[in-house]
Amino acid sequence: MGTIIKPKNNLTNSQNNINKETQINYYKISVSNIVEKTNVYLYLRKNGFSEHYLKNLRNKDNAILVNNSPSTARTLLNNGDILEIDKNPYSPTKIKKVEKDIDVVYEDENYLLVNKPPLLATMPTKSHYEDNLAGRIVAYINDDSFTLRVFNRLDREASGLILISKDAITHQFTEILNKEYYAICHGILENKTIIEKPILTINNNGINEMKRVISPLGQYAKTTLTPVKALNGKTLLKAEIIKGRTHQIRLHCASITHSLIGDKIYGINDEFSHTFLHLKSISFYNKLLNKNYHFEINLPEEFEKVIK
Repeated sequence: MGTIIKPKNNLTNSQNNINKETQINYYKISVSNIVEKTNVYLYLRKNGFSEHYLKNLRNKDNAILVNNSPSTARTLLNNGDILEIDKNPYSPTKIKKVEKDIDVVYEDENYLLVNKPPLLATMPTKSHYEDNLAGRIVAYINDDSFTLRVFNRLDREASGLILISKDAITHQFTEILNKEYYAICHGILENKTIIEKPILTINNNGINEMKRVISPLGQYAKTTLTPVKALNGKTLLKAEIIKGRTHQIRLHCASITHSLIGDKIYGINDEFSHTFLHLKSISFYNKLLNKNYHFEINLPEEFEKVIK
């Protein structure tokens, strides 16, 4: 792809009018490496933009500019042209805004990284409509054109890092490299353990239930558990997953008789109000910026109290 230029601060009058009317945030590219007749569509497809993104780009007015002029996906490009494309040619997220605090770990023009507390649903549901992380994020961004895109979700009971992209281009050119979860399980796990057991979602008359089961009919799932500290019949674990499935760590731990404390679905009744599972670190790569990111946060205080 050509040179990526940061979003401009100084627009021409015509562009200011376009942005004011349509609230478009443009992504700017200096076109290069064209060796044969190429239009906007072919150029962007060749450089990794998805068909889904381009479909939405084509269907939105003023979403494409070439050398400051409104253009279409069929517009021919030449080396040295300045191509500008809408960073988010999608419908905005329409959910109830929740005016409550979020714990922001990192933020820039592309990403928002937050620390989700336990007992807060990531997305709105019928039973968690009035308060959820998504509603809090939409309220925090406070932009009626914002489309919420979450790279990773956590169970309501779990806590830790959740990464959000602020636009469609950032989302499609970001690769999650690694996530490290920490959990506390019942019993003493003495050695590093690798679990490869397929997970099947239970359906009741076509309705996806909360519970999953280990089954040869399920989808492939692999979890690596590394004991960090053991105390009073409990073990602090570091867990890494491959081909992550819903409830994977919880179910895999329970399958080797080391259910997580507080896990009322796959574990045993204990005194804890929620599952002790925390996404402590995340690493990801932005392909367009050629930049790696790594973030790590502390364990919740309640973890420290149990294992101190």
